[in-house]
Amino acid sequence: MAPINLSKLDAAIKTLEKDYTHHPSELERDGLIQRFEFTMELSWKLSKKILAENGIDTDIPKNVYRELAKIGWIDNPEEWIEFINKRSKASHIYNQEMAQDVFSGIENFIKQSRKLYLILKQKSND
Repeated sequence: MAPINLSKLDAAIKTLEKDYTHHPSELERDGLIQRFEFTMELSWKLSKKILAENGIDTDIPKNVYRELAKIGWIDNPEEWIEFINKRSKASHIYNQEMAQDVFSGIENFIKQSRKLYLILKQKSND
């Protein structure tokens, strides 16, 4: 099997880290939400591939994060499931209140994504 390329996930997380601000304009907030959605997608899809490389087949994003927790690669699957829920909200319904709710989780998502990225990088090179 070809090595899994994690560079896009790393770049997506770095962009979120670099552009994140606690008090964004509406336009900046909306851009951060878009970047969050993109990074969330990369995160679960690459996690799924690396789990499969390690003999764990799973299907939907919530189950990917449950499996990651079972094997100790993440601490709190419920935190990731909340990220998934926020991502779904952002994709299907858009209003100011929802945007603020999604934005409120981005700072923690950045921290958790960086930790997960480092684990995925280690496990994909084993």
